[in-house]
Amino acid sequence: MTHAEAINMVRGKRNASRRKIGNNTYAEILHDGSVGIMLHSTYVVKIHPDNTRTLNSGGWQTLTTKDRINQYSPVRVYQRKFEWFVTINNKEYPFIDNMVV
Repeated sequence: MTHAEAINMVRGKRNASRRKIGNNTYAEILHDGSVGIMLHSTYVVKIHPDNTRTLNSGGWQTLTTKDRINQYSPVRVYQRKFEWFVTINNKEYPFIDNMVV
């Protein structure tokens, strides 16, 4: 999903700045123009105007958090032996909160 597609998803037909997109999940246009995907009270993905993403678990490395990150970012997050990893361009890296991809 590109930044423009994320903006269109939030705006919809009512030109809203926030929209519910899933269970306990909202998409919101932020003050800097980014689109934040919020699960409970944590922006798990921020889609920036230059199409980079900031990924954040907020310390809640749950199945739902991982699902939302995988759904709204171009990378894959997975768990092995209780630790999270991210695959970027077929390379594996440890998941770090607030990483930019």
